Amino acid sequence: MNNHFLKITLNFMAVVLLVGLIATPFFFAKNFARVAGVKSQSQFLVVSQVEKFPGMEFSQDADSYRISFSKQGPSQAYLGILIINNPTDRTQTYLLRRTSGDTKLFWGEDLNNQSTSISIPSQASVSISLISTQEASLDITQAVEFKVEVK
Repeated sequence: MNNHFLKITLNFMAVVLLVGLIATPFFFAKNFARVAGVKSQSQFLVVSQVEKFPGMEFSQDADSYRISFSKQGPSQAYLGILIINNPTDRTQTYLLRRTSGDTKLFWGEDLNNQSTSISIPSQASVSISLISTQEASLDITQAVEFKVEVK
């Protein structure tokens, strides 16, 4: 009788240990994702590509961004200078709002579609491009300040 009770107890303990070994990695992965937390807290992530463009500088002050560059002609475009990533778990609509400067900012890299509003699906990225038109001042250095807003 003791032998059967011991076998049942050992089998039960083996099942509990096996379930614990299987469930523990999932528990820790869930908690580590919470600690990493950038995805759950931020409405968007900005990745700079300005190092690919000579004479261009990018800076950020709180939620305001500034891009300055050396003008090489009366009209020029820089495509894909920034990348905005939607780290949330739902589609978000983002707006580009220029606060100063003559340079036009737009989503994507299509010069024929210079949209300042876009819906980005969850976990997707879209680039920001800029174009300095002939109407813009012919200063050697030009700058644009802007904000990315969630609608």
